[in-house]
Amino acid sequence: MHIGTRVLLGVVTVVAAAAVLTGCAQEPDSAAVPGTVPGSSTGQFAQIDAATRELVTQRVDWQAPASLDVEQTARVGLSVGSGAELKSKVEALVPNAVTTPAGEMKVGPTVRASLRGNPEDVEITPAEAVNASTGSDVQMLWTWLIKPKHPTDALDLTAHLEVPLSNGHVITHEVPLRIEVHRTMPYTVWQVLTNWGTWSAVVTSLIGVVGWLIRRRRKQGAAGEEKPEASVAAPAEAAA
Repeated sequence: MHIGTRVLLGVVTVVAAAAVLTGCAQEPDSAAVPGTVPGSSTGQFAQIDAATRELVTQRVDWQAPASLDVEQTARVGLSVGSGAELKSKVEALVPNAVTTPAGEMKVGPTVRASLRGNPEDVEITPAEAVNASTGSDVQMLWTWLIKPKHPTDALDLTAHLEVPLSNGHVITHEVPLRIEVHRTMPYTVWQVLTNWGTWSAVVTSLIGVVGWLIRRRRKQGAAGEEKPEASVAAPAEAAA
């Protein structure tokens, strides 16, 4: 074969090989998920949806007294799920509890809970956290010690729950509770003693009114004593 022909064939072969290698480099990675772009929001939503499907739906109940007394510490609880172990814990920790349904929520093996309220209305102290769950049998209970600061028809509390997902995201839930707070005699007495300024002003006003009434009665009595008697005509004067 002629030398020029051989050279031409070699050049063609090299160009063809380069084209094949370039095409292979541009092929999509077989490990990539079809229809998704790495780092896109669509892919993140798909991950969250997949992680959410691993959760189970359970009932949520408040375990709290029907009402509270002002300045008295009481325990309230929030339960997720149901079961004999959970019922036993509720009876032991919140003996006077009234179960109030609070809906349903999706939970996993780990749930974090905190109770929130207006610091001017109530003091809140975390107490017990019980997790008696086994597999899909969810039995969770959280309790807090609360101390209302003043009487009210509606003390508003909110439980904040966080459910971590397997992909690192967190689902949150807000569960509200409203309880009536009654006035007590010690609280009323304490209010009277602490508000001495107001009461002293009231007493001063009452003393002034009483003094005015006493002075008025004295003046009326003195005027009655000084009134002259009616004159009686003598017989001689009458005959004339």
